[in-house]
Amino acid sequence: MKSQIAPMHSLLNNVPEEELPQGEELTNFWHWVAWELSQLLTYANQAENPQLVFNDCRQAGSQYLWEFFVNDLSLPKRDSHNWHGQNDSQWKYAGAICLSHGRVSAHH
Repeated sequence: MKSQIAPMHSLLNNVPEEELPQGEELTNFWHWVAWELSQLLTYANQAENPQLVFNDCRQAGSQYLWEFFVNDLSLPKRDSHNWHGQNDSQWKYAGAICLSHGRVSAHH
């Protein structure tokens, strides 16, 4: 199994202090990280040749995104792209945790 998972303790390092989630939103952030990691493992167990990726944060405008996915590398790569331009022909599961103005949400 191939994996690329950012160190968990450093996930918030690239977010400016004034943008960090506080209180209940910080708890929500770590809840979503744990839940999404469990989903990645669940879908990886369903793949013949799994690749797990949980990226460190990137900034997109005023949002901070932690994108993740599970690929099954045994599936043939086809010309299948989502509206972000990402080739999703091998995806088993994908999404992102979003931090915007101190609020946390998850998207799939």
